[in-house]
Amino acid sequence: MWTKTKSLLLSRILTMVTGGIVLILTFFVPAFSQWYEKKSLGRGLFGESGIALPMCICLYICEILALIALYELHVLLENINREQVFTQRNTACLRRISWACMLAGASFAVFGLWKFVFLLPAMLAVMFGLIMRVLKNVFEKAVEIKSENDFTV
Repeated sequence: MWTKTKSLLLSRILTMVTGGIVLILTFFVPAFSQWYEKKSLGRGLFGESGIALPMCICLYICEILALIALYELHVLLENINREQVFTQRNTACLRRISWACMLAGASFAVFGLWKFVFLLPAMLAVMFGLIMRVLKNVFEKAVEIKSENDFTV
């Protein structure tokens, strides 16, 4: 039978596995960038100038931001596992995740100057950052209500 505890454990395991995959992919960024430069057809504002270096920079920035977001997600899941749901620490985790997504979106948007196709992941990352921001605001309000209720009782 599937329970909340098993679901939480699966989420924590998937977070760690994803972090491991991101770390492993770090070693393949230059090769992938070179391959993409040879195979891609699209254009950007900078025309046909080399994209391997800007792509490497963009991907390394996004990897760092992804690792930050995954770490914060791991902390959030760990707190939930300890039954500490509506806390300032969790609100801070959600805030940092939202900023990591927004900054990744900005990184992709800058890289979109070389290849317009990267404006789509930029938009998706910013949209996900906005969703995380809304969740952070909901958590912040819940922390405030919980705090008021704790003082009332």
